[in-house]
Amino acid sequence: MRATDAAYAVLKAQGQPMDVQDLLDETLTRLGVDREARIAARIYTDINLDARFQYRGGSAWGLKEWQPKPTGRTTSSRDRGGYDDDGDDLEEDDG
Repeated sequence: MRATDAAYAVLKAQGQPMDVQDLLDETLTRLGVDREARIAARIYTDINLDARFQYRGGSAWGLKEWQPKPTGRTTSSRDRGGYDDDGDDLEEDDG
């Protein structure tokens, strides 16, 4: 089993983001490998490069698939550059 597949399985089983050190510990345990700085660093690098994983801030990692799927694009005035559908400026004139 590849290390990233093991890390994916750990996160999938956990069901929520994990601290990277806990994720590495659980991944190494699943692989049956003793923790060595060199091995942990390589796995961390591989997680960074694998599109299935997503950094959540504060040293936490989760799975990208946990992000809600967009249901459709809603357009705000900011998206339209501050203009309504007719191209008129949305801000009211004071005078």
